[in-house]
Amino acid sequence: MTALESVFDWNIPAYFGGPGLVVGLAVFGLIVGTLTGLFGVGGGFLITPLLSVAFGIPYGLVIGSSLSFTIGTASSGMSRHVRLGNFEPRCTVILAGASMVAAILGGMLNRFLSDTLGAIQYRNTLDGLFVVVLAMAAWLVGRNKAPHHSGKSLLQRLRLPPHIDLPAAGLRHVSLPGICLVGLAIGLMTGMMGIGGGVLFMPLLVLAVGLTPHQAVGTSLGVVVFGSMAGTIKYGLDGNVNLWIVMALLVSSVFGVQVGAWICHRLRARHLRRYFAILVALTAVTVAARMGLSLLR
Repeated sequence: MTALESVFDWNIPAYFGGPGLVVGLAVFGLIVGTLTGLFGVGGGFLITPLLSVAFGIPYGLVIGSSLSFTIGTASSGMSRHVRLGNFEPRCTVILAGASMVAAILGGMLNRFLSDTLGAIQYRNTLDGLFVVVLAMAAWLVGRNKAPHHSGKSLLQRLRLPPHIDLPAAGLRHVSLPGICLVGLAIGLMTGMMGIGGGVLFMPLLVLAVGLTPHQAVGTSLGVVVFGSMAGTIKYGLDGNVNLWIVMALLVSSVFGVQVGAWICHRLRARHLRRYFAILVALTAVTVAARMGLSLLR
């Protein structure tokens, strides 16, 4: 089967198929779309592991389809947050360029692991990576300590020139190579794990760059759009994007993401961080349970 034929293939490997699968994906897309607009996570950090756990769809197909789906939801959420002023354009452009390059490299790494490891070992490896990444994100966002210690962010204190200003955020003397390294690291995980980057961009943009939580939401969505585009192209060429999965998720999530963005604008930053941390932690527990049961067999 060619890459183009796989995009339109109705025979999706899952626990169940037919209309029941489409309805289940649509309901799931509505929920994830709302969370995307609320937390600026692009949806991938939930869709990628939970589609594999709840629907039984293989990780390779999940990651490619999730990245394709994320383009639509993140674009919708980004446009809403730009209108609300939750956006730092200069930071977004720099991070997006770095993440696009790294997303392609991440897709190549995922393909290497898939070809090298057995099916179960490959799935358990990705499950373990998701647990680590999600637990780290939950801790970073949910801890009560102030994000900055001396009034400056980590990249403002990083003595690695050249430095730039981020006027929309009121930040001066931010390390340009530091911003690029953040984009490369997240882009690599975007391409390898299909998480869209938002799950780590939220804490990193707040703690490392110095954006407010609301600015981090809109900026992360902007970066997620471009990183997901690069990842989708890579997975599509490998035959790991399915249009039926993408459309079932996308149609319903477009409505949910607008509701989430509206709620985000009315929540206090402290509440936004707390709810985000709880959501990520619950996702990590779900993935860890599947991996634990697999290892015990």
